[in-house]
Amino acid sequence: MKKNEIVLEYIKNLPEGTKISVRGLAQALHISEGTAYKAIKDAENLMLVTTIPRVGTIRRKQKDPFFDRLTYEVITDVVEGTVLGGHGGMGMELHKFLIGAMTIDEMVKYISPGDLVILGNREDAQEAALKAGAAVMITGGFDTLPHIKELADKLSLPLISTSYDTFTVATLINKAINESMTRKKILYVSDVMTYNPIYMTPQQTVKDWKKLYTETKHTRYPVVDSKGMLVGMVTSRDVATASDDDKIGSIMTPNPVFVTDTTTLSYAAHLMIWWNVEILPVTRGRELIGLISREDVIKALHYTTKQPQISEAIQDTIFKDFDMEKIENGVKFKGKIPSMMINQFGTVSSSALMMLMCESGIFAITQNKRYDAVLDNFSVYFIKPMRTEELIEVFAKIIEVSNNFSKLEIQIIHEKEEIAKALMSVRLSKRIKMV
Repeated sequence: MKKNEIVLEYIKNLPEGTKISVRGLAQALHISEGTAYKAIKDAENLMLVTTIPRVGTIRRKQKDPFFDRLTYEVITDVVEGTVLGGHGGMGMELHKFLIGAMTIDEMVKYISPGDLVILGNREDAQEAALKAGAAVMITGGFDTLPHIKELADKLSLPLISTSYDTFTVATLINKAINESMTRKKILYVSDVMTYNPIYMTPQQTVKDWKKLYTETKHTRYPVVDSKGMLVGMVTSRDVATASDDDKIGSIMTPNPVFVTDTTTLSYAAHLMIWWNVEILPVTRGRELIGLISREDVIKALHYTTKQPQISEAIQDTIFKDFDMEKIENGVKFKGKIPSMMINQFGTVSSSALMMLMCESGIFAITQNKRYDAVLDNFSVYFIKPMRTEELIEVFAKIIEVSNNFSKLEIQIIHEKEEIAKALMSVRLSKRIKMV
């Protein structure tokens, strides 16, 4: 087991509510603070821990990070709350929330049915909010009176208590709302993966592989141990020179590339091209839960790009005012540098220029629609400072290409003067034709 996996397993076994720090984790496991920091960030992505303003990083109950609707049940999980009443309304969707820090008469003016009112230990305000049609969240870990709980049950309006203060609760709910909006625009592996995949074990034989192939016509299978943990992949290439009695464990490829169900689809595509694989196992804590194929990924991304609600990428924004022209062995872009590429000194940001050069090179490879390309290496020789709104020409020329690799030279010219130059290499993968 890798060091990072050991640290994540340690964090997973900590009691809920345990405060975690980089230094404390490093001292407890005798690891570097850099390793501890990376593990904490990975744990955040896996929803094992959460960082709360003025509180710090704490171990939390692992929850499903994906939700289509921001319901009171989701909000209760977000604030690690306890439901005191109104269980019948937990599936309702939150419209907006407000903080009841004013007089009751003033507070009621701002309440609409379906709202959430965040209050402290004010029973009269809690009752008024429920009667106005709003759910109530009590901060500070306080309980409330029995008749208020009965009112919440009668109206089916959630009555929730949380130990966090009002500021922290508002911060957590805002974060959940932003994440909910973002996730509606992002596809994850869990959106398109195949669940309950066919797999093999190390004890099975090549003869078993051939029998599976006859039944399914699949040539690649994940290999799992007795606990269901992913330990390898076996493909037609592995069995080609093996005898029927050879064990799968002796011929499989150990420690295969894999993704989790929370991996973004675009990153899965990146891995497939980088490692030149057609299928990736999907795991949750190294336990195999599914498979995702390159065709699944491409079809999903192809569909996503046609959706009107998907925001414009920064690359599209940069190239919006540029005209493209095909040249020998490449492409040329001509246009003005947009003002959004300015840095704090008032000149063009070098990182923005590098993105311009890099994306020009990618486009030079992919514009014939035969290949997908992933950046392998990008070396900048120099970049001279210049102002925005200047007319420039970007030349991306292919200097070498093979089945799965290409090199390009990128130049930026302004008034016949070379202001930037780079050499880049990319990994290639042939595209699947969409039908």
